Amino acid sequence: MKRSVALRKKLENLKNQIKTLQDENKITEAHNMLNELNEVKKELEVTEMLEEEENKSIQDNQGLKAVNQKVDKRIIFNKLVLGKELTQAELDFQNQVGATGQVESVDARGGYLVPVEQAEEIKIYMRGLGQLKDYCNVVKVTSKTGTMPIEVEGAEELINFDEISEINQSDFKFAQVKWNVGDYGDIVPISNTLLDDINVDLVGYVKHKFGRKATKTENKKILEIIKGVSTTVTGKDHKAITTALNTKLNSAISEQAVILCNQTSFDFLDNLEDKNGRPILSVDIQDETKRKYKGRKIIVVDDADLTGGATKDFYVGSIEELISFFDREQITMAISKEAGFTKNVTYIKVIERFDVKKVDDKAMVKVAITPTA
Repeated sequence: MKRSVALRKKLENLKNQIKTLQDENKITEAHNMLNELNEVKKELEVTEMLEEEENKSIQDNQGLKAVNQKVDKRIIFNKLVLGKELTQAELDFQNQVGATGQVESVDARGGYLVPVEQAEEIKIYMRGLGQLKDYCNVVKVTSKTGTMPIEVEGAEELINFDEISEINQSDFKFAQVKWNVGDYGDIVPISNTLLDDINVDLVGYVKHKFGRKATKTENKKILEIIKGVSTTVTGKDHKAITTALNTKLNSAISEQAVILCNQTSFDFLDNLEDKNGRPILSVDIQDETKRKYKGRKIIVVDDADLTGGATKDFYVGSIEELISFFDREQITMAISKEAGFTKNVTYIKVIERFDVKKVDDKAMVKVAITPTA
């Protein structure tokens, strides 16, 4: 039974009781019941309003569900990007969901934001390409620019407020990390014949080329910061890495440290053996294709992405503490038919938005090894 029905019955009973008292000339008792009568009236009014809103919401959801069953969000997105007309059912769906998170809205630069599910498809593909972003502190942002306060060289322990009356402000040093999200994109040509099929997996087609270039671009920006760390440890063999882990990093950072190097430096380390002829590197039990040094994961990047010199270079520490990756979490797509009209192709511009910033320079050190002959 709805609450409004029960309240109406209660209201009717009160009215009957008051009328009976009035007929019995019990005016005072009847008057005393007026407050309760008015309170029930107010409660009934509120309850009916809430029930009406609830019914409306249910009807809207049922309508949206019915529309959902008629349309394909991927097809709507394809039509929007390619400038093709939507059906009435597709228009109704787009209007009801309010664009964001479903069939995405027009971006400020004229492209269409890729829907959440399809954007995730691109991200999953990129994760399999050796994204260094996964090792950074990823900060999700919703604006193009902003600042993030960080504590530098701050107190390493909690403060006992019961023992002191005033906090010494000199114990805290704060800085601001400013981000300015940039647009990084690619132009992907697609055959017009392929695009004639509105059911084409547009995102699936562009994700391979865009994903590879996006990963390479992100990694380049991250490596630029890593290569710029201020502390360098030199040595003649792998013991220099041990020294860096033991003495050049905060002990907490050392425990979670990774070792990043290029292919040539990894090959040098991978071929070293101890005095008993055993490799100094251990196999990562979670992935037998990976190696560890003293329990620390080794991350290998291409020589072309991290060029070396006369020394074998290793970057040791926490990338997460060193770098913040500011992720706008937006991928947009737009088309230009005019540019490729002589080749029967349509060019699709795909853009992602991010920024990378150095946060704690002491979180990572460079180890430069000059092997003895």
